[in-house]
Amino acid sequence: MIRLVASAIVFAGFASPALATEWLNCADADGAASMDLLLGTLDVAAVVGMTVSVGDQVWASHVEYGPGEPIAVGQAFETADMLLVDATDEAVSAKIAELRLFKASEADGLTIYSGTLRIPGHGAWAVSCPSG
Repeated sequence: MIRLVASAIVFAGFASPALATEWLNCADADGAASMDLLLGTLDVAAVVGMTVSVGDQVWASHVEYGPGEPIAVGQAFETADMLLVDATDEAVSAKIAELRLFKASEADGLTIYSGTLRIPGHGAWAVSCPSG
C-alpha cells in the first residue's frame, strides 16, 4: 500500500505543469517611473509579483521583490495584442498604478512591449519594456 501511494505521488509530480516565471521590466526613457512584473507562463495573464516606483516612492507585492509599501494585483488582462495590469493597495480599495501595453512580435519570436504607465497623484509616462 505504501509503495502504491509513493508511486502515485511521484507520478502526480510528473503530471503537474511547472510554473516558469519571467520579469518584464517597464520604465520611461528617463527612469523616473517603472513597473516590473513577474509573469507566469500560462495561457492567461498571470502576474505573480510586481514592483512599482516613482521618484523615491516604491511599492512591492512581496518583500522578496524589494522594499516598499505593500501592493496587490488589482487586475491583469492579456490578449494577443495587449497586456493590461492594475496595482492596488493591499485592501484592493485604491488604485496605485495602471500599466497599459501593446505587444508586437515577428518571426524571430521577440515580443516588444510599449505603452503607458499611470500612477495616480504622480503622473503618466510613455514606457517601453525590453524583453529577450
